Amino acid sequence: MPAVSQKQQKFFGIVRAIQKDEMAPTTPETAKAAADMNKSDVKKFASTKHKGLPEKKKVQERIDYADTKQMKKFADEKKKFTKTDQRMKFGKFYDKAKEAKDRLRPGEVKKLVDGKWVSNKD
Repeated sequence: MPAVSQKQQKFFGIVRAIQKDEMAPTTPETAKAAADMNKSDVKKFASTKHKGLPEKKKVQERIDYADTKQMKKFADEKKKFTKTDQRMKFGKFYDKAKEAKDRLRPGEVKKLVDGKWVSNKD
């Protein structure tokens, strides 16, 4: 099992040094890893060469559309932020922009056609 990033290799280098009693644990994570992991596994991770490894591995989040809890969470967030998004889009003049949309322009006449108001300017 080689390390997948430079940061992971450095972490296991510290864990290996702790296991060999060359240094004291720097964080609780390193102490726990040193106590829980096999020396041979830690050695494999720590001996990985840096060449060709990324500094840090990028993790992509996946969306599971079948997961109802996750989809409900997305829907709740969308509902929660809709009003805020509108405010950010139009600023503090959102209500005035809404009113101006319904206001008649100069020379404009609206008439009801098939249950819909139609403008002579459109």
